[in-house]
Amino acid sequence: MIRKLIIVSALLGSTTAQAQICKQLPPGPARLQCAEANRPQLGAKLERCKEEAGSMGLHATKGDPALKEYVQACMHRR
Repeated sequence: MIRKLIIVSALLGSTTAQAQICKQLPPGPARLQCAEANRPQLGAKLERCKEEAGSMGLHATKGDPALKEYVQACMHRR
């Protein structure tokens, strides 16, 4: 019984450590790749939010942060 608890706590501790490492990375592709490695569903969620933004008419244009802001809000909301 104690052995199982030690194994479970070690696994949970390593997951928490990995998540904190991702937060320490600067925003960008490396941070996103790290987060997707910890949570595989994150990539699908990002694509869904981008598609939703595109269907609303938001597109990536230089100097217009609307797409980025919408996708970030969508990622937090769902």
